[in-house]
Amino acid sequence: MPTVSHIILSAEIIARKLQRMAYEIYEQNEEASRIILAGIADRGSVVARKIEALLKQIAPFEVIFTEIQINKAFPLSCSWQPQVPFAGEVVIVVDDVANTGRTLFYAMKPFMDAIPAKLQTLVLIDRQHKAFPVHIDYTGYSLATTLQEQIFVETQGDQIIHAYVQ
Repeated sequence: MPTVSHIILSAEIIARKLQRMAYEIYEQNEEASRIILAGIADRGSVVARKIEALLKQIAPFEVIFTEIQINKAFPLSCSWQPQVPFAGEVVIVVDDVANTGRTLFYAMKPFMDAIPAKLQTLVLIDRQHKAFPVHIDYTGYSLATTLQEQIFVETQGDQIIHAYVQ
């Protein structure tokens, strides 16, 4: 368990940031009839499920969830479940923390087999240390850290407990 001085986002602040991002998604995609939220397993899926619930409360479009599984040893062989068609759809790839952009970069591979209407990204925390050409469209919290520091988002089931630096 992290010490209190290392916690950067409490559950309450995270809830507000998720709410703001949900409204941003709605504003940027109000013409869409459907949005696919592709959460990167594990914690990215928790964030995506939270955004899904918020969008279903505020937006008239259909929101579909799918989970992306990435094999860290062989990142080019990622998959997603359930298999949803995404050609011509708005797809938002969701993760908890963006560090170098590597995970988001490889998570987009399945969406290159068809042509989505839009391919966007959402992260709860962006560390700004990009080594891969990934742009973050929706950011909950942007944080400059040293390369030695690590950011963690702690989840428990479908709840986001807090985010901390170690």
